[in-house]
Amino acid sequence: MFCLLLGGTAMGYVWQKSQIHQLGSEVRKKEVRLEMLESDNERWQQLRAEMRSTQKLYERVRKLGLGLTMPQPEQVLRLSDLPLDAKELKQSELGEYRTVKNTPRRGRP
Repeated sequence: MFCLLLGGTAMGYVWQKSQIHQLGSEVRKKEVRLEMLESDNERWQQLRAEMRSTQKLYERVRKLGLGLTMPQPEQVLRLSDLPLDAKELKQSELGEYRTVKNTPRRGRP
């Protein structure tokens, strides 16, 4: 009886050590993968920042010969957020539209 208990305990110990080793290996693999993904993410963020820089955009436009220029003030259209009950738009300033003939929402003066 004692030998059976001792043998079962020993097998449980060996199995537990095996599981600990296996989980340790998995953790190390995941850590390596995480480091790789973090470095990739950093590299992509740097590339994105470079591509969004005004200087790079102007260089690319010039290189591709797109002939893009800054818009004239009358070509710029600014819209404000419209309430749900907006009836129509009215031009109030150059390139700016506002809602008119609004009915107030409930709970608002």
